[in-house]
Amino acid sequence: MRRTPGGEEVRKLIFCDFDGTVALDDVGDEIFRTLAYHTWKEPVERWKRGEISSRECLETECSGVRASPEEIEGLLSSFELDPSFPDFVRYCRKNDIPLYILSDGLDFYIKYLLERYGLGEVPFFSNRLHFSDGRLVPEFPYFVPSCGMCGNCKVAHIRRLRREGDLVVHVGDGLSDRFAAEEADVVFAKGELLEYCRRTGLPCREFSDFGDVLRALPDLKGREVPEGRRRCPDVPLLEGARPING
Repeated sequence: MRRTPGGEEVRKLIFCDFDGTVALDDVGDEIFRTLAYHTWKEPVERWKRGEISSRECLETECSGVRASPEEIEGLLSSFELDPSFPDFVRYCRKNDIPLYILSDGLDFYIKYLLERYGLGEVPFFSNRLHFSDGRLVPEFPYFVPSCGMCGNCKVAHIRRLRREGDLVVHVGDGLSDRFAAEEADVVFAKGELLEYCRRTGLPCREFSDFGDVLRALPDLKGREVPEGRRRCPDVPLLEGARPING
């Protein structure tokens, strides 16, 4: 059992992405692909090339959609969560391991899908979605203007919630996870995040689903990501920030 210099057991603190990680698909992308077929792809490609921020990307995507809450809910019935995620949540709960979802997507579909699986109590931080006369209006309660790269600053949440001596684990699949991965101690990666880690030499563990993470979790010994990989030195801690569903 790993302990801190003061003799206390090291606490694991887990953060995970939602789209393509907790959810089997990128729910946000699929919604915009369906409702804004001719306009959704360009802002996503510009974001991936680093030409615009994820906030600008999401604002552009939303501006191309006219839909009601009921229409979007109708699309959500086809999406599923990772079948092993509920067991992962139960394991964390049983072992007093804090678990948070950090998403640069939208609360509307995250809340809907978590509640459908009976997991509505899992705390999550994301961007918000409002509806106004058929328009989709995104809101960014966790935006950090001094950086501006992300609509929802995952690094700020990690720094605010971690305690000295914690072993921070991040689980993700996309480019929106790259800064959080560099902030973590242990990274589980797949998809574009895995490609990023391999391309930049960021140590990570490849995973397919939360069953892989669950099997590896008890044997984690300590930091695997060098502290020198942290790239966000001036991010504020978003003091007082509460989960969307908290």
